[in-house]
Amino acid sequence: MRILRTFKGQRLLWAVIISFILLIVTPGLSLIGSAYTLENNLSTMDVTRSSLLFIFDSLLLLVIVLVPMGLLLLATIKRRLKVIQKISVVVIVVILLITPSIFYANSQGIRVKQDRETPLVNKVIIITFDGTRADAFWKHADFIIKHKNESAWAQRIVCTYPTVTYPNHISLFTGTWPQIHGTESNPTEYRSIQFMLRKYRKPVVEDIFEVAERYGIVTAVFSAPETLASILGGTNTYRVSGGNGRILLDKAIQFLENNKGEINRNGLLAWIHLVDPDDIMHQYGTSSIQYFSTIKAMAELVGTLYQKIYELGWEKDTVIIVTADHGAVGNRHYGVWPPLVADIPLWMWGQPFKRGFRLGGGRIIDIAPTVAFILGIPPPSKATGIILYRAFNETYVDMIRGDINLEKLALTSLNKALWSEYLEVLLWGVLDLIMAWILIIEIMYLFKNLRILLKKEKELKKTNPKTTK
Repeated sequence: MRILRTFKGQRLLWAVIISFILLIVTPGLSLIGSAYTLENNLSTMDVTRSSLLFIFDSLLLLVIVLVPMGLLLLATIKRRLKVIQKISVVVIVVILLITPSIFYANSQGIRVKQDRETPLVNKVIIITFDGTRADAFWKHADFIIKHKNESAWAQRIVCTYPTVTYPNHISLFTGTWPQIHGTESNPTEYRSIQFMLRKYRKPVVEDIFEVAERYGIVTAVFSAPETLASILGGTNTYRVSGGNGRILLDKAIQFLENNKGEINRNGLLAWIHLVDPDDIMHQYGTSSIQYFSTIKAMAELVGTLYQKIYELGWEKDTVIIVTADHGAVGNRHYGVWPPLVADIPLWMWGQPFKRGFRLGGGRIIDIAPTVAFILGIPPPSKATGIILYRAFNETYVDMIRGDINLEKLALTSLNKALWSEYLEVLLWGVLDLIMAWILIIEIMYLFKNLRILLKKEKELKKTNPKTTK
């Protein structure tokens, strides 16, 4: 019997060891491949990170609820205080509770202003289709599909976790994850106990509008939610909030016309928020005709802006970047397994980009550094995203900034980003495995003692029936 117990103990130990080995080895396979493959791997690794965070939030609730209950039950079964020695499990739980706050330093820090490089173009306009899946976008965004060959694009990039509006828009503009910039929920929504760690807070790091403003660039935000508009940019950022996509686009075009002279002198960084797909998705779902029609209508609004740029004579000095903040499945996107809602589109139009070029993938946090590269300004100070170098026309970039090996820069930045993602996957994966094995071992120990108790009570009943009461 002792040999059998030893074998079972060794089997459990080996299961634990193998699970950690797989965690260490498997993500490492993503570090190998061509540049296109590495781009795709980077997207996959970021979704893996989001998935592990989702599991962390789910397991944390189970650990908090089940571990103390299990300990109390063990105390009852064993009828003695030795079980208190197992209280170390609770200590581990407490450590896990404070982990998110100790692994990330959210201070903004002081940054010395750098000289501005020659911009590739002077005007960048970012447009987000709220709640738009990549697959639905590339089937129904007709205007953009027709102009795909004029642009660099990705079939899918990935948003970050949590998969909601505020965290992902702030990630887009700060170039980093919500666990660093601090905004992990919308202000008045999503108070599920499963996501007790994900709260709304104002971002604690700078965004790309603040950086652009320091260099005298005109900055403008056209956002459906007023609070989201208020927490982006600096004191000179022009802000408009409220209204659907048509209203905000019309106001953006009016702003361009009214400020044409200043924009020509100083440049422009603007964001236009098209909220309609998200509203329709929540009402009718992602498989509805209404959802598809709304995506098509939003693409037509991009076409209206496209025509306005030509009317203003800005077509050689403007970049348009179209993406989304998150996808959806059915009529939901929060509290959903991240791979189901993480895929979002990316379309980048303008002179600096290769024409008809398809990226292997990317992340929403890569957009801010890419915009900074276009405008010749530094990325936001806490940005962890990378510049999407391979999307750029090397001949055009060389003409503006001199000889630059974009392919080499792309490989270097991709490898650096993949190593960063690898460490993130290890961090959250280790925490998930610790919690999972705590639960598994406690349940195994509980059932073992329960069997012993039932066996002893059965033996007692046979030897002394009078004591079975």
